[in-house]
Amino acid sequence: MKLAEYLETLRGKYGAYFDVHSDYSILGRRLDLYACCHVRNEKYFLAKKATLGAWETNEYCLVEGHLAEICTAKVQDFTAFLVNAANELVKPKEEHMSSVISGILVSEQGVAPEAIRVGTQFKHGRSFWFGLRGWYSVCLLLVDLSSGQVYASPKGKEVMRIYRPKQVVHS
Repeated sequence: MKLAEYLETLRGKYGAYFDVHSDYSILGRRLDLYACCHVRNEKYFLAKKATLGAWETNEYCLVEGHLAEICTAKVQDFTAFLVNAANELVKPKEEHMSSVISGILVSEQGVAPEAIRVGTQFKHGRSFWFGLRGWYSVCLLLVDLSSGQVYASPKGKEVMRIYRPKQVVHS
């Protein structure tokens, strides 16, 4: 599968639930795709005017594609960017419950073994006001289009199957 085809597939998957932007820039870094979803829930008592509470959940997907192999330095650079982006994107307030930031690095030419090791060990998260204003977690996925493999950090394993590229059968 080619990078452009994979990105278009992701765009279609995100389209129903996310606001999707191509060639988007965050903190001066160009992303091939940026998708965000904001959900607000409220509990009422008898009428909508009597709100018992409200909470917000957010999800951000930051996709960066590469034609060359993904090396360890690219993974380290991208994870540092994800941590900074999380601090930029997540603005906790009283009704903030949770935010998930998914960083997806895609390569047409594979992922170096050391980069896989570094990527699958990546962990980052933060809580606000001892959890009273919610938390965020960052997950990392490495997508190898040449082999059809997806490698994920511990939090990324929850969504890993969504990012598995479809293999084209050649006859």
